[in-house]
Amino acid sequence: MVKAVSKVAYLDGIRGVAAFLVFFHHFLLVFFSAFYSFDVHATNLYGWDVRYGQSIFSVLSNGHFFVCIFFVLSGFVLSRKYYQTNDLEVVLSGAHRRFLRLYIPVASTIIISYLMLKAGLFYNGPVSVMRHSEWWFGTQWNIPEPLFQLWIGLKYTALFLGDSTFNTSLWTMSIEFFGSFFVFGFLAFTHNTNRKLLVLFLTLLYFKFTEQPNMANFIFGISLNYLEQLAPTFRKNAVNIAVIMLVLLGLFLGSYPSSNYHGGTIFEKFSPFILKYNRWYHSIGALCVVAAVILSPFLQKLFSLKPVRFLGYISFSLYLLHPLVLGSFSSWLYLKLAVPVGFNKAVCVIFVLTSLVCLLLSWIMTKFIDDPGVEFSKYVYNRWFKKAKVADNSPENGIE
Repeated sequence: MVKAVSKVAYLDGIRGVAAFLVFFHHFLLVFFSAFYSFDVHATNLYGWDVRYGQSIFSVLSNGHFFVCIFFVLSGFVLSRKYYQTNDLEVVLSGAHRRFLRLYIPVASTIIISYLMLKAGLFYNGPVSVMRHSEWWFGTQWNIPEPLFQLWIGLKYTALFLGDSTFNTSLWTMSIEFFGSFFVFGFLAFTHNTNRKLLVLFLTLLYFKFTEQPNMANFIFGISLNYLEQLAPTFRKNAVNIAVIMLVLLGLFLGSYPSSNYHGGTIFEKFSPFILKYNRWYHSIGALCVVAAVILSPFLQKLFSLKPVRFLGYISFSLYLLHPLVLGSFSSWLYLKLAVPVGFNKAVCVIFVLTSLVCLLLSWIMTKFIDDPGVEFSKYVYNRWFKKAKVADNSPENGIE
């Protein structure tokens, strides 16, 4: 009998921090969009937001980098139990449950967004004009036929095409969905071979030649299982040095601007040959950061702290809900506070209150939508798809 594999707390912690920093990225896009566009005419902080965006510290609000961390984590987490048990049932269970596990919370946020739109609860339009974020924030929830878009979004476009009409975060859902099934397919395809690493490498080469870094993230995640297995054999001093180098390299690559405009940044000094691979910087950076945590007991303890684990618990709901809060509550509050309080004070207050509202609503959604959705997906699998145990009626067991 194979011993059950326990859930690793630090993996949830990484996901939770990444989700919160994606929220931080979108918050800055709403109120300090110049950090992303480098447009000095759109600055709200006398050019300091542009300088921040051009610095390596902008990694703290580089949303695409943290999305890559999500994908790498998915590849690792979805394959980890299989690599520890070599049980194909783990793959079948995950594959059968994956659609409902993703669809239920995604569909819920689409419906919530539609209802908020019909109720007139989004105030992003005027705020985007005031804060020079019309190019992004101003385009959201501008839906000519919302009922029709709701219908096709629920049917297939949100999960299968990454349709972000009702929620800007949903562009990643099709990648997560197909990437998950790629992981399950890869594990099933290589189940009876001892050449998994070779197939893994060849698949990575295919994704490189076809320029699919987002899908390559899932390959990186699967490959981390080998690192985890080998980690106990490494020397402690070598591991400590490797962890520091991986963290520094990962964060540096993660600071490459998501807009792909690197004027004024340190990347401007790179040769054209190196910049040719800029689409892969965030993926490689995400691999480095997650690998560093897998190697480091200290980082694992850090990401296993209770507040961080709480962020991990609500991470999926936080990722899905925060754009709706920014478009409604945060925008409404800004319109109320900006003139009487002043821009800087208003934004500080809004960030604190928005964070609290997002955490509370995400906990509620996790408790009453996401968790029940996970349990429902397990019920459907156990009820309809799980192979029933067949009693052994052979004469050897003394049963006639």
